[in-house]
Amino acid sequence: MLATLSGCGLLGGDDAGSTAAPQGTGAVEKAKIKVGVLPVVDVAPFYLAVEQGYFKEQGLDVEPVVMGSGPAAISGILNGDLDIAFASYPAPLLAQSKRVADFKIVADALAAKPGHLVVVSPPNSTMKKPSDAPGRKIAITAKNSMTDLAPMSVLKTQGVDYTQVNWIEMPFPNMITAMQNGEVDGAVVVEPWVTVAEKQLGATPVFDGASGPTAEIPMSGYVAISGNGKFATTSPNTIAAFQRGLARAQSQATDRPKMEEMFVKYAKVDPQTAKLVTISTYSTSLEANRIQRVANLMTEFGVIKGELDVSTMIPNTGATAGS
Repeated sequence: MLATLSGCGLLGGDDAGSTAAPQGTGAVEKAKIKVGVLPVVDVAPFYLAVEQGYFKEQGLDVEPVVMGSGPAAISGILNGDLDIAFASYPAPLLAQSKRVADFKIVADALAAKPGHLVVVSPPNSTMKKPSDAPGRKIAITAKNSMTDLAPMSVLKTQGVDYTQVNWIEMPFPNMITAMQNGEVDGAVVVEPWVTVAEKQLGATPVFDGASGPTAEIPMSGYVAISGNGKFATTSPNTIAAFQRGLARAQSQATDRPKMEEMFVKYAKVDPQTAKLVTISTYSTSLEANRIQRVANLMTEFGVIKGELDVSTMIPNTGATAGS
């Protein structure tokens, strides 16, 4: 269930489309917080906020904790080792639907632009277009993640039988070798792996996973746990301070040199690749109606049973894009 977590918008209120900056301006309840992150491009603005002192300006001492996997990050907030965790949206949304805990989305991280989430194939492959996908082995990080849900949505819209695709689970770093060795016919990769696959293998795009029904779809955010004695309940001013610090950094994410520096230092991308990586949308607002698209996608493909109202997952800290 917690199979994936990796890569969208910030702050929020009670309604489905709130976009104001956090109003919780009182003293923070917890000055030192631990935030679980993964070595992915989605968290580049978070590290910029740490390096530039944007969190410190808000009275926070933020300690990044690099986690080995998305599930480990979710486990970290569930057991209290972390206050906030970066996550690919399907994992906390599924956990919320199963009432594993009361998850709150405290900040949006990244929404996919064209070129960020791509189905690719090796240069000698006969899989060249979406209609070639049925019957093929295609690598994904995990089932019921953005890496299979988004491509399935695109295939369904184009009238292609997505149920005949053989999805093969493996980590991103293994996908290039698997394509090279003929173990899979293609792979669903996100940046920086799109660029790495193109550089190292000469991989070619088959279709964009963030297009048509999934265009600009939110990929990831930062979550916390609510409830008696839990961080999201006991520390609203701390969350608002985190939101303001992160929003300031995310508003600078169009500064490519700044983002490239963070990619190299924290996503472990080499400088040449960093210059080629597609930079997606780092949001400065937290809008439930946008993230609701992910929940609806999960419901459409039977991952979530019934309906999940994402607006209930937005903490009531007030709201506005930070600056």
